[in-house]
Amino acid sequence: MKASRQPGFTLVEALVALALFALIAMVGYRGLSAVIDGRSHLAADEKRWRDLDRAFAFWRSDLEAAIARSARNNFGQAEDAFMVDFDPGGTLDAALWLTRLGAPGSDGLPAAPQRVGWRLRENRLERLTWSAPDRGPRSEPAVLAVLDGVATLSLRCLWLASTGPAWDTRWRTPVHNDLPRAVEIGLELLDGRRLVRVFDLPAAPQP
Repeated sequence: MKASRQPGFTLVEALVALALFALIAMVGYRGLSAVIDGRSHLAADEKRWRDLDRAFAFWRSDLEAAIARSARNNFGQAEDAFMVDFDPGGTLDAALWLTRLGAPGSDGLPAAPQRVGWRLRENRLERLTWSAPDRGPRSEPAVLAVLDGVATLSLRCLWLASTGPAWDTRWRTPVHNDLPRAVEIGLELLDGRRLVRVFDLPAAPQP
């Protein structure tokens, strides 16, 4: 008389089932990990674009408020109202200097003029501000780190030469007789991306 087979799984069937469950779990984990990594990359990329928008918003604010008002540095030396690729002090490494109207107050009127400088230092774009165009001997700027991860910064100014509109990588107010008509800002990031923005300057208001 043959013994009847008891219901259930054999050892081989149990091992096969366990292997299938392990395979399904591994595939599911990889899929979940890919989703999480994708979200992390998207969040980082979104933050990067927000930082870039913020940097260009600072540029736009300064350029749109630029005025033809000369300044004096810490040594009492005269500085032009608008300078590109020129460092009169030899220490701040600024790529652009300008005098701008102060931010409007609660009454809607602009505050006193300010002196602003932009520089690239150790792959960081920085904005330097002084409370007045004419600085005292020991006056130090407020330095704001605007954007990290910048490899190079390039600037070009549009002016009306005798032969017509022309771009110049250097700008001196006495040479060009006025503020630029527009400024082109080029940023090359450490990740290889290249961004270019052009900002128009309004007719220069007098302080």
